[in-house]
Amino acid sequence: MKKIALVKWILDDSGGGERVAVSLANELTKKYEVHLIGITTKQSDLFFKINSQVKYSNFFDHRVRLSKNILKISKMLKKYFIDNEIEVAFGIGISANVFLSLSGIGISTKVVLCDHTNSITDNREFSQKVQRYVGTKLADKIITLTQEDRENYIKKYGVPEEKVCYIYNWKEASFSDISYNKNSTKIVTVGRFDYQKGFDYLVQVAKKVLAKRSDWTWEIYGSGSQDEVDKIRNLINENDLQDKLVIKGLEKNQDLIYGDKGIYVMTSRYEGLPLVLLEAQQYNLPIVSFRCPTGPNEIVEDGVNGYLIDCYDTDKMSDRILELMEDSNLRSSFSNHAKDNMDKFDKEKILKQWIELIETIYEIR
Repeated sequence: MKKIALVKWILDDSGGGERVAVSLANELTKKYEVHLIGITTKQSDLFFKINSQVKYSNFFDHRVRLSKNILKISKMLKKYFIDNEIEVAFGIGISANVFLSLSGIGISTKVVLCDHTNSITDNREFSQKVQRYVGTKLADKIITLTQEDRENYIKKYGVPEEKVCYIYNWKEASFSDISYNKNSTKIVTVGRFDYQKGFDYLVQVAKKVLAKRSDWTWEIYGSGSQDEVDKIRNLINENDLQDKLVIKGLEKNQDLIYGDKGIYVMTSRYEGLPLVLLEAQQYNLPIVSFRCPTGPNEIVEDGVNGYLIDCYDTDKMSDRILELMEDSNLRSSFSNHAKDNMDKFDKEKILKQWIELIETIYEIR
């Protein structure tokens, strides 16, 4: 059986990258021997369940700094790849770019880097720029989440077209029998408490819409550092929204998150391919989202199953949300079209793309 490895900086978190890494590992075990490798840890249980066929390893049982341990981690990975005869290694997220690329030097293991955000806007820190640059020079293949980001890699980094491809995240099959309730008066947002997710914008929008429609409430699901959570909680309190805009914390049961909601709102500054929008569409929710790079414009059809708002126009977003709040028929119309474009995120179709890519890499080894 062919042997592959999926490598991620941290796996015991609840974000989209962790979900993708675990889901991909679980599915690929049907065809390959799959090794799932975490480098550091938050010292917590894995949020997403790994099936028994996946060979799971974590290199450190404590937090380590990437910048001080790149060479050490690269050597550990190289030894692991040699000892376990790993033929193709995938790095999930750009934090893996440097140490994974270095680990592949001088051995037969092919290195594939999977950018889980985007190369257009996610370059706030110098380290991120270095990680992407090194990845483009040393990796055998690069996978982006969207067509838009693939084009940017080719244009910005001069990556040959044949070296970079895009593969969407897939949507998980929904087994919920909950139907959309057009009489719901609840808005929901899901995401990590982090600068990227734009929850400061969310509070601005909530202040405007909840002042005009006090019969509605807004729930935020997600986790993050205590400092980030406290920052948003303080903004909520400063705007006297604590009774209407509620932080619900981490929740695994998607029926509880999405099942009784009327509108989904996303205020992110940037994304890769936001899984939360696919989840919201699984529950037939109308969506209002900033047209941030990248992903929303490849998921939401503006004016058909949601609204895409120019970044970061909180007034326009507020107006669009109010339109939906005040028109249950419009909400129902958007809900009826929520799954119009879901075929391109079909799990079997996307798994086939992954397998075809892996087999192509094997052919050129």
